[in-house]
Amino acid sequence: MILFFGALMLLTVLGLRRADDGARFYMSMEMTGSIKGFFLVLVFFTHIWTYTDFTNPYLDRPYEILRQIGQCIVVMFLFYSGYGVMESIKRKGQAYVRQIPRQRFCKVLLQFDCAMILFLACRYLEGARYSLKKMLLVFIGWESVGNSNWYVFCILWLYLFTYVSFRICKKSHGKAALGVFLLSLAYIAVLRLMGKEDWWYNTALCYFWGMLFSLHRTRIEKLVNRNWGTWALTLLLFAAGYLSVYFIGNERFAVYQWWVFSFAGMVVVFTMKFVIDSRPLQWLGRNLFGLYILQRLPMIVLKPCLLAGEPSDIRKYGYVILCFGITLALAVIFRETVGRMVEKLLQGKECGK
Repeated sequence: MILFFGALMLLTVLGLRRADDGARFYMSMEMTGSIKGFFLVLVFFTHIWTYTDFTNPYLDRPYEILRQIGQCIVVMFLFYSGYGVMESIKRKGQAYVRQIPRQRFCKVLLQFDCAMILFLACRYLEGARYSLKKMLLVFIGWESVGNSNWYVFCILWLYLFTYVSFRICKKSHGKAALGVFLLSLAYIAVLRLMGKEDWWYNTALCYFWGMLFSLHRTRIEKLVNRNWGTWALTLLLFAAGYLSVYFIGNERFAVYQWWVFSFAGMVVVFTMKFVIDSRPLQWLGRNLFGLYILQRLPMIVLKPCLLAGEPSDIRKYGYVILCFGITLALAVIFRETVGRMVEKLLQGKECGK
């Protein structure tokens, strides 16, 4: 696996350059797309390791690194989402807030449900049968049939929290963001009480951190650009957060929040100083949803064919390459069919208001 990890790092380094006055804005679509594309590939790596064993102590070392990073590989997805929503609200006001149920919530849910039809069909062909209750829970993201679901379930609720908070606090972005924070805490508490695994909620507050960064971006930029000590402080917080999780564990919620917050801060400060201008990573970032939600489908289908018995390393690496290539193709097809269909459906509803 070190070869695949090395290819990702090479792709990133080739697009890396020092930020200057003429550089793209570090929170631009191009820049955030590169960051999201980078972490999306890491998500793919963590998922495919659950379908096969890569046990070489040297060549498969990246797996240990990703295990230590843990849920931080999805932190920037939530952070950038919260930031983007807040920026749109600042520019468009209540006109944008009123569109959140349709253009954010329904868009994600409809695309997710279409993907779930593919997963259910795949499981049906394998001989699995599910109750109506099970399928309904699958379609809202509460249950899984082999698909990734917790992230979609989380982001849907965060969109609802945003809509409710900003409809109530129409005149104060700060109070509305605080409302999102409090509702997110309630979401976390409920899921903990219901016994959901910690990955269902331990990064949910990153969405709020993104909103908060949008509200105070100018002050933060001045602090980072004028004071190189901010670099040292960010590195210190990052190291302290990592060491806390390493020695104490991620079971303690407050400790883990420190870790994910410092991780997001480290990435943001880094992107203020360096630009990652990678066209392939940007493409992956633009097609994030399809690539994320569909990547387990080829993993499920190809596993009985390529990983039966005791597969050789060549078969394992071939499995990885095939799964990644098929995921790319599926994402394009999904975007051009389901994505366009959902867009037209939602636009039609908007025009019919």
